[in-house]
Amino acid sequence: MRLIFVIFLIGLSSCNWESVLPDPASTVIDVKSQRGWRTTALDNAYKIQFPRGYQGGIGPTIEGPEFSLKRYDQQAYFLGIMPFFGGGMPLPNPQPATIPHGNVLLDRFVTFQRNGQTQGLFYYAQQPKALGRLYLLHNGTLGYSMIVQYDYSLHQEVLGILQTIQPH
Repeated sequence: MRLIFVIFLIGLSSCNWESVLPDPASTVIDVKSQRGWRTTALDNAYKIQFPRGYQGGIGPTIEGPEFSLKRYDQQAYFLGIMPFFGGGMPLPNPQPATIPHGNVLLDRFVTFQRNGQTQGLFYYAQQPKALGRLYLLHNGTLGYSMIVQYDYSLHQEVLGILQTIQPH
């Protein structure tokens, strides 16, 4: 009996408590917390979670506070866009199917929902070195809040991080 108890404790301690990441083919993802991930402020209205292997948060810059998050191997980078606090440039209404970003056309998007309501939209280009723009809801308007650059092989992980963004 003691041996069974010890085996149970060993198995329990080796469990991975981190939540399952969203389906990378999803076009609508529900906002949720990830168990075991670090939580930090994203801006005055939202917080974000990220797994081990990432460093970041709000830090000072010449223009004022800025959010940045980097993966340990530099294959994913999240950067809050100024004026980030309170939302940046609003997304046109009706919502466009594509968004130009320099010479890249962001032609895919994912809707993040909380309690059945749209909280954010993530437009991205599916390419080896992917690029995306996150629009978050601030005062009833979706505003340009973040740019994400990442290796497309990390798309599911990036969606998992964006999925954790919630109001404080």
